Amino acid sequence: MKSIEKLFKEKEYYHAFQPICSIPGKERIAYEALLRSKENGNPEVLFQLVKETNALLELDTQSLYYAILTFFRSSDREGGELLFVNIFPSTIVEATFPAFIHEVVRDFEPYLNQIVLEINESIMEGKIWNEPIFLQRIMDLRDIGFLIALDDVGEGTTTFRKIIEIAPDFIKMDRFFSQDLSVSHDKQKVVRLFVEYCRDASQLILEGVEEEEDLACAASIGVTIGQGYLFGKPGALLGK
Repeated sequence: MKSIEKLFKEKEYYHAFQPICSIPGKERIAYEALLRSKENGNPEVLFQLVKETNALLELDTQSLYYAILTFFRSSDREGGELLFVNIFPSTIVEATFPAFIHEVVRDFEPYLNQIVLEINESIMEGKIWNEPIFLQRIMDLRDIGFLIALDDVGEGTTTFRKIIEIAPDFIKMDRFFSQDLSVSHDKQKVVRLFVEYCRDASQLILEGVEEEEDLACAASIGVTIGQGYLFGKPGALLGK
């Protein structure tokens, strides 16, 4: 079986990039790198396969490295756009993780403050969030210069306690809250709660925005950053 690194080099594994934009102006301020495979169209299937073969750590680290490499080797990325890259908690607590991060710092040091490590949630990895080493590694990553984001807040295992302990730079609200936001007063109340919390702390990103009326509602509530098909589907990197 080919190594995961070789599969990236041969473009069997690659990344699609989805824009993250300001609200309401829809100006691109960042991208999220989304892992893709030519053989497995569904990334969830891919991750399940590598879990079964104990290769999740290798895939997660190689995916992060090649996402950064692809993004910042383009001259169009000199405008200060951020890159959101997904990473699993189980990867962060691995004994080999600090050495891997050292390689990333060595190769991409000028861009560290533009790299946002987006922590993936998984019910199977819920216990890791409570391990002291996990919180310590998050602190170490921030001290190095990386930014931290929590993904799918409101849908996964993230609690307010975890948000307070981790103090992320970005909170990404699950797409559930953007769908029919304009007609759901309950969803509007929850989004307002996070807007208020993020006023002096994290930056709030509303995921899954697809309709103009939901975008307008989000803007009226105070959301300033969004992601979703309304801003652009995952694909090749776009120039300025």
